[in-house]
Amino acid sequence: MAKRTGKASAELIRSIPLFKSISDQSCSDLAAASTLRQFTARARLFNEGVSADKLYIMVRGSAELFSEQDERYCTLAVVPAVRPLALYTILSERSPLSARVLEPSELVVVPVKLVVNLFARDRAFAEAVMRELASECHEIVEDFKSHRLRSTIERIARWMLRGDHKSGSTGRILIPFDKRVLASYLGMAPEHLSRSFSALASAGVEVHGRGVTLKDRDALAQAAGLDVPERFMQPSAPKEKS
Repeated sequence: MAKRTGKASAELIRSIPLFKSISDQSCSDLAAASTLRQFTARARLFNEGVSADKLYIMVRGSAELFSEQDERYCTLAVVPAVRPLALYTILSERSPLSARVLEPSELVVVPVKLVVNLFARDRAFAEAVMRELASECHEIVEDFKSHRLRSTIERIARWMLRGDHKSGSTGRILIPFDKRVLASYLGMAPEHLSRSFSALASAGVEVHGRGVTLKDRDALAQAAGLDVPERFMQPSAPKEKS
């Protein structure tokens, strides 16, 4: 369920990395045409196979991009704030994935026609779009490589190390969504996730509900197939030109 909360202010538009370098006129156009909406957990945003007429930008919460076939289910990406969802669909005839929010979330909704128009006339925005697309592509390729080349234990250990780094290397992370979604995102069945959690106890990992405590990063790095914990970090997204 979605609740419209009003227009997106120019200040909010500017706070979104995708729009931070756009011209004042483009910012004004986006503020006039965009809406700020609140969504309840599990609300569907769009469906696979449908042409996109809106671009969703997560400003609070998270969403998953997924696909379903008969009884099979696959999570391709989990999108956090503050990022657009499936930017590559704006010029596609149909979306290759479905999307839904994972927790109560707030999103800016922009008409796709305006996004395409701004891409053609605002060079700074066009460059920001290319950087975002490059980042999305990089993440998808890295995940695909991980699913094909690494064991379930290695995938989970790397996810934990990455999550710990993002949370300030506190040794404590919170699984921000249902474990079934995490299992799907990491390319395994839920029961394999549970078994892997148990197997990582020897590497100092403790799991209580959605809370995870890491007591030995070096041991966890070894379980992840790394020499040192820092090696888990993926290459950064393309940098903005100064």
